[in-house]
Amino acid sequence: MINYPAKLTLSLNYMNNNSVTIPKRFKQRYLPLVDDPEAFFSSLLKPLPKSFRVNVLKATQEDVVERFRSYGMIVKQMLWYADAFVVESGSIGSTLERFLGKINLQELASMLPPLLVRKELISARSVLDACAAPGSKTTQLAALMRNKGLLIANDSNFSRIRALKFNLNKAGALNVVITNRDLRNFPLSQFDVILLDAPCSSEGTTRKNPFLLSRWSEHRIRTCAGLQKQLILRAFDLLAPGGTLVYSTCTFAPEENEAVVDWLLQNRPAKLLPIDLPNIKLAPPVREWQATTFHHEIDKVARLWPHHNDTGGFFLARVGK
Repeated sequence: MINYPAKLTLSLNYMNNNSVTIPKRFKQRYLPLVDDPEAFFSSLLKPLPKSFRVNVLKATQEDVVERFRSYGMIVKQMLWYADAFVVESGSIGSTLERFLGKINLQELASMLPPLLVRKELISARSVLDACAAPGSKTTQLAALMRNKGLLIANDSNFSRIRALKFNLNKAGALNVVITNRDLRNFPLSQFDVILLDAPCSSEGTTRKNPFLLSRWSEHRIRTCAGLQKQLILRAFDLLAPGGTLVYSTCTFAPEENEAVVDWLLQNRPAKLLPIDLPNIKLAPPVREWQATTFHHEIDKVARLWPHHNDTGGFFLARVGK
């Protein structure tokens, strides 16, 4: 076993040389769960690659790459998603392509949930993005749907709706209706596809905001897990027979991931579907946590650890009805 000091500290040049520490209890929780603890903890204190997604509603991959190369920028296409790119040299934040909505600045890991239903989206008549704001995944769903069918972009936080509306307009997403409802009280409907990217403790986003670690607590994890269990039950109830629900989070906590899916399996006639994402390394789930053994179907969910693909952290489950 690797012995770590009580606090792992790294001076971050990209964060004005401020000192960030990983809490001792955080390390104790996740040390047994990762294959390479040293690489995992170190990755949390490194900046994310600059990444973007080509918005195929307004541009092609070839056009964007050609333009960026004319700016002297070096971009690398991801093998697992043709629309996903990393900028190895140059800045994309102030480009004309971003201003016009031809690209979307989006972390690589956050592009994965919509890809789990890309085949279903081709023929889907009704889709619900249950916790949509600020809209990165919503615009990706609209692009995968080619602006066909109906896409409901819902968010319970009214203050975030403005950003959601702005990003949808900028992306040219024309098949979207915005709603401002608590999902737990969402009118009973039937959707062919539902994306529930649930509010969570956001541990997997520490590479984007390392100072989340200073506010990390197990109390927050438990609070989020209680809400997530309510949300996933309601999302399943809104799913049409034969439909597909994607449950995802950007956290490492088993209470918010495997335990929430296990709760769904115990309380609804849900089934887990296989996850097929070629050319990206996905890790197996946590099968036991704090004296609880999860349902055997949990083997079908997947984790994305940040040190495996140089991304943020994510959890993915694909559910059928």
